[in-house]
Amino acid sequence: MQVWLDVTAGVAGDMLMGALVDAGADLSAVQRAIRAVAGDDVATYREAVVRAGLPATQLHVDIITRGAGRQTWPQLRDVVTRADLHPDTTANALRTLERLMSAYSVAHDVPPDEVALHEVAALDVLADVVGDCEAMRTLGVTRVTASPLALGSGRIRTSRGDLPVPMPVVALLADGWPVRNPPEPAPRPEPPTDPEPAGDRQRVPVDRYMPLGSVEGGDGRFTEGPAPVVGRHGLGELATPTGTALLRSFATSCLPDPPFQVRRIGVGAGGRDVPERPNVVRVSTS
Repeated sequence: MQVWLDVTAGVAGDMLMGALVDAGADLSAVQRAIRAVAGDDVATYREAVVRAGLPATQLHVDIITRGAGRQTWPQLRDVVTRADLHPDTTANALRTLERLMSAYSVAHDVPPDEVALHEVAALDVLADVVGDCEAMRTLGVTRVTASPLALGSGRIRTSRGDLPVPMPVVALLADGWPVRNPPEPAPRPEPPTDPEPAGDRQRVPVDRYMPLGSVEGGDGRFTEGPAPVVGRHGLGELATPTGTALLRSFATSCLPDPPFQVRRIGVGAGGRDVPERPNVVRVSTS
């Protein structure tokens, strides 16, 4: 089967996974693969949603842990290699992770084997990469092409401070791939002044990693959500590091349209519902 990815609104690992499941990938197999590398620390489930009027599937990847450890690239590689996965899923996941970790290595100027992610971030990356690779396998995908990629613009707030969009890692991963952003929205209104005294606000401990755009629910789960945009201008982060690494690992060429007769379209939703444009990844299959 051939697939064409529409990433003109951006790409994230969970968005791509939702689109692949919506296009017919085996959700049960995807969940088993994620459990093989993440155990019970990740909960994955689908939800029917609407994004700017377009029905879509949101694939939630919730991290259920408060771990404070770190995972290096060799440790992540060992987890995937030892996991009970189909050989094709293992090979594709390792190829994608190596591309991602190499970009982190260059962006942060550290040797690849010294790149380390907080435990929560590592689980998020493993779940997205392994889940997407297993979804591709269950669909029987033999060739992937994709549209130009929307990266986003402006600045976003992260646990490392305010960063420009695209972030350095995404810029490296997207190098050589055509990019095209959607139109900029109207400037956002100034946020209201918070009358609450600063000392009374609930703060996230500085030593805890919070994935970009995540929120913590009452049950302790980390769930998807948009990274806060700094200021009144810019689209924010549309392409995440993991999503961009998956795109570059699978897609062999950039095409404006599917190069085949489309038989089915899967639509995967991001966490935001943006009025001006559907916040989705679309997968067309032959």
